[in-house]
Amino acid sequence: MNHDDTIGIVHLSDTHLRATPGARSFVAHEPEDGLAAVLADAAAAIGDAALVVATGDLADLGEPGAYERLGGLLDPLPAPVYCLGGNHDRQEPMQACLPRPNVHLEPAVRIGSWLMLFLDTNAHGREAAADGTYRDLDDRVHRAAQPGLTPVEEQRARAILTATGAEHVFLWLHQPPLPRTAPDTGSYRELTRLVRDFPKIRAIGGGHLHGDLSGEFEGRPVHVAPSSFMSIDMAARVFEGPGYRTYRLHPDGRVDTEVHTVPGPMTDALRATPLPPFLLDMMTGRITGRELNDLTDAEFEARYGERRPLARS
Repeated sequence: MNHDDTIGIVHLSDTHLRATPGARSFVAHEPEDGLAAVLADAAAAIGDAALVVATGDLADLGEPGAYERLGGLLDPLPAPVYCLGGNHDRQEPMQACLPRPNVHLEPAVRIGSWLMLFLDTNAHGREAAADGTYRDLDDRVHRAAQPGLTPVEEQRARAILTATGAEHVFLWLHQPPLPRTAPDTGSYRELTRLVRDFPKIRAIGGGHLHGDLSGEFEGRPVHVAPSSFMSIDMAARVFEGPGYRTYRLHPDGRVDTEVHTVPGPMTDALRATPLPPFLLDMMTGRITGRELNDLTDAEFEARYGERRPLARS
């Protein structure tokens, strides 16, 4: 139930579930344990929310079983859940295995005076097929590190924005258009055109960066949600615990937001774990995922003073 005429939203991101349990490298807990902690901490906010939004990297490897597991965890929530894909996700298994009666993959939903528009910004990790559809590339994780729209996605978004009678639009995507973390601004020229052409767009919410970040894009505030799996405190250059964002959208177009980190043993353990310098470099745009992957093991060790913790793809 909302307060007055405001719209409450809980923003999850970067759940990184796998089809079967198996802790990842330098993080000791399972992704679903982080998500469970977030959902427990956010229970009151979810009960008060008009919707929950999950902004991509839902599955770490894009496995069908990971979407099955995630759907089962999200479906019982007392607010409808709207999901979109990230550069780790795969379209076909996500569309086939994730939706539930309460878990949706939809382009938009109208709530009061606001339209929620969910964009697929993974164009750089896709290639066009002869029939006009797009398929995921094997190296989509590296290629789609920055936001991009396919012509089909841009046209769909423009049609929705042109037709809507909503006074305000909140744009949801995975890769946030923040120049300090995605300096190649030419890679998201379609998104720039879209935001410039539709002044009803009041704010943008995303994930991808696993941290509490905010900024501006074309005069609109951009809010990044931390990861429910593990986050990074960019300013302190340390790991941070599982987290999420909450929002209040006002009838006059104002947006209030707050970041939440789940207290407890998982967060304490993460904060006590040294942050690998390569991870900070990648998250802050000093090196791309592809450039990092292309480093030989010797080059990696020379640059970072430590052995590579993850195998090259």
